[in-house]
Amino acid sequence: MLTNYLKIALRQLWRNRLYSLINISGLALGVACCLLISLYVYGEWNYDRFYPQVSNVYRVIMHQPKPNGQADTPITPGPLGPTLKTDFPEVQEAGRVGRWNGVIRYGSHTFEEENMSFADNGLLQLFKFPVLRGNVATALTHANELVMTETTARKYFGPNWQRNPKVIGTMLRLNNERDYRVVAILKDVPSNSHLQFDILLSFKNVELDPSSYSWNWTSYHTYLRLRPDTDRAAFDHKLAGQYKRYVPESKMTLTLQSLTDIYLYSGFDTDWGKRGSIFYVRLFGLVGLIVLLIACINFINLATARASRRAREVGVRKTVGAHRHQLIFQFLGESFLLTGLSVSAALLLANALLTAFNQVTDTVLVLNLSDPLVWLVLSSLTILIGLLAGLYPAFLLSAYQPNRVLKGIVTVTGATFRQTLVVGQFVMSLVLIICSFLIYNQLKFMQHKNIGFDKSQLVYVRMGGELRKKSAQFKKELLKQSSIEAASTTTATLVDVANEADIEWEGQMGKADFFVTQMNIDPDFLQTVGMRLARGSNFRPKAVTDTNQTYLVNETAARRMGYTNRTAIGKRVTFWGKTGLITGVVRDFHFRPLNIPIQPFIFRYGPGDFYFQLLVKTQPGRTSEALQQISRLYGQYEKDTPLRYGFVNQELDAQYRAEQRTGQIVLCFAGLAILISCLGLLGLMTFSVEARTKEIGVRKVLGASVGNIVTLLSKDFLKLILLAVVIASPVAWWAMNRWLANFAYKINIEWWVFALAGGLVTGVALLTVSFQSIRAALMNPVKSLRNE
Repeated sequence: MLTNYLKIALRQLWRNRLYSLINISGLALGVACCLLISLYVYGEWNYDRFYPQVSNVYRVIMHQPKPNGQADTPITPGPLGPTLKTDFPEVQEAGRVGRWNGVIRYGSHTFEEENMSFADNGLLQLFKFPVLRGNVATALTHANELVMTETTARKYFGPNWQRNPKVIGTMLRLNNERDYRVVAILKDVPSNSHLQFDILLSFKNVELDPSSYSWNWTSYHTYLRLRPDTDRAAFDHKLAGQYKRYVPESKMTLTLQSLTDIYLYSGFDTDWGKRGSIFYVRLFGLVGLIVLLIACINFINLATARASRRAREVGVRKTVGAHRHQLIFQFLGESFLLTGLSVSAALLLANALLTAFNQVTDTVLVLNLSDPLVWLVLSSLTILIGLLAGLYPAFLLSAYQPNRVLKGIVTVTGATFRQTLVVGQFVMSLVLIICSFLIYNQLKFMQHKNIGFDKSQLVYVRMGGELRKKSAQFKKELLKQSSIEAASTTTATLVDVANEADIEWEGQMGKADFFVTQMNIDPDFLQTVGMRLARGSNFRPKAVTDTNQTYLVNETAARRMGYTNRTAIGKRVTFWGKTGLITGVVRDFHFRPLNIPIQPFIFRYGPGDFYFQLLVKTQPGRTSEALQQISRLYGQYEKDTPLRYGFVNQELDAQYRAEQRTGQIVLCFAGLAILISCLGLLGLMTFSVEARTKEIGVRKVLGASVGNIVTLLSKDFLKLILLAVVIASPVAWWAMNRWLANFAYKINIEWWVFALAGGLVTGVALLTVSFQSIRAALMNPVKSLRNE
């Protein structure tokens, strides 16, 4: 019996090659999309879940009161970690980490290290990084110790470093200032960890610096592990007042964030490293399901539309004794065979597209066919799609009565249902198209919005080694070059500003309920980046001394302190323990992505301070020449570290990579959804032409033109498309309104976007149905009528 069913199924596939090809192609595309998105969703969800006791590990979050509600930040004070372990018996372990960078010298070699951090031994005990060499039980407990990863050890000590017994204990020199001893080598941190580093320096160095180790200086992430029997709600209540215990006048409160939530649920503007978004994971999952559903709808539509062609077969089988459940089993078997072929084709297609998909999503996904989970997903998809796509046609076909169908009385049912499915297909496709258009418009708006400074021709240069001490001379030489318009030494690039601290000001009532982001600059900064003063004056170099500090603040900082632009001038503020006067108010500018409102900002000028960055404004059209001059002069001043530079506009655009990826993925899948929908439309149109062959012949004999025939065959389908446009527009408007609510600065949703998407989809659908209808209209009516 099973062999007979298989023969019939294969015969049906071969006899109806066009429909089989449409079904297999549509399902293969849908399943391939679903497979790729499933890999992406699983990869994003799986971040940090490999750490031991992961359900008990948390990161501490600070609640910062603001006029418009609470603002959260993962940046915490250095002293917080040890107090958690001593003040709360529920805390098994606590660890701290803070970013750092610098130049490390080993022998005659120098390396610029950017992925470096300060950490304490608690962090090693908490995360249990696998150890290849050394003793992590005591690592990082002294100020001159560091640990590094396997790849970093290979870079410093060669590919055969494991054969070298002297690796542990090797001395490395950081920034020509301090020697560190290698005390442990760790395995490389997995790529699906939110915490990434190449080298960890002992946190004891931070503790020895009073200026950066205080309750008012927040620059570090604090992690802890709770005992398994801890009541999380009760502990949260106790933890909330921990900051206030040590800073009584503060309004800050503390809470916990699960380790497994950090990658997908953070969204903090002061976070470090790569982060995902649960919103986009859910969005991509929904898009994948939509594309798969559209492919399944094709199968259902074509199977029910061609039901009358198999009515006689059903009647004969029932007459010779076939039961309905046997017919249902047969038709479901055909559905599973077609689905199996589609899934096999989808597997090949997904594997071929995986490299391109990885580039678009900025991931390193692998389709591992040796993983049982992959085959479980494939089997589940085959069964689910086979049932979803085949159940309705199977019950419909098996319900035919033999005494009617053998007399030629066949009632083709389900026309309204098929029309509903077609409308549903194009509604989903249109929603994807409209959303991708609006995402593109929002990205374009963010890239071209006036952000308060001129980012064009603005190059940043990272100064390493001894050059940091000679930054003023280096800048002076650069300004002599005709290709360079202006230059300024700074501690940040306007893109990577992360330092926040408390502030006190004249006339203050109570403790500040906000932190201020800060950046050290020189007097040429405003001219270099094109910022404007709203009030007051710029820094005057000769007027600034260790005892005569002055500051510039942005308009938001002035407002938060209760000043206007005018009244802020001359007011006394204390920042980082130094008291000085506000001499100028800078017009607000965006130093965070546009989904975040402008925050308080303060500029400080210290002639004797070290500067890590140099911002260079090049002459229009002479950027290449300027880069050559920068490279030449850099080599004269700094021979140990390589030149590293970038463009501020590119770094700003990179802030929106998640949105760019979303737009690209949604647009690609929207195109596939339209393609699959049109394949189904082509199949339905072909069936319609076959069913109306005699009618078309009669109409042509009676004088109907080609245009009349095309209109007759196309109008019903075009009505469905227009109905889909009407339904999809408000759905897309609602969805994009929700998405745009995440941005503080956003576009207006214009009517022409819906018109453009509707016109595009209608045009593609018209081309699809016109191809088959024109072909039918050009047929010889004599042949059509003779065949009938």
